[in-house]
Amino acid sequence: MDSRSSACRHPDIRKFDGFTSCLACGTTIFDLHVTETSGEPSPEANPGAKRVCQYRKLNYELGQEIRLLDVMPGLVHDPVKCEIVTVSFLHNPEYEALSYTWATEQAVSSLSRLVHPTDGTTLPVTANCEAAIRRLRRLSL
Repeated sequence: MDSRSSACRHPDIRKFDGFTSCLACGTTIFDLHVTETSGEPSPEANPGAKRVCQYRKLNYELGQEIRLLDVMPGLVHDPVKCEIVTVSFLHNPEYEALSYTWATEQAVSSLSRLVHPTDGTTLPVTANCEAAIRRLRRLSL
């Protein structure tokens, strides 16, 4: 590798026969799935305590990752349950985007509502975000 490889921002990513490579610098990675741990104590250590979803950095080393919220079906007044998944644009994920304003008409933008990831944590969101997700999710039968 030459000196430009250490400064490469991986602009030209290609997938070949089970591995991914940057054509600009030659960096290759064979497995894009990274296991992340939160380092938090297990829920059994403190039953009844609510764990808040912890932010973890995305891996921009090779390709571009985004987080998607997979919303579970439910009725309008059911709690919002979801799964947060990290995907790479290299795998052409299918998703629907939601555009909304953070603040309400009263200019309130506090993280005052909760959605519930399937890992047992809670994710604070704005009232507008929670209302949009609640109304857009598929109905459970």
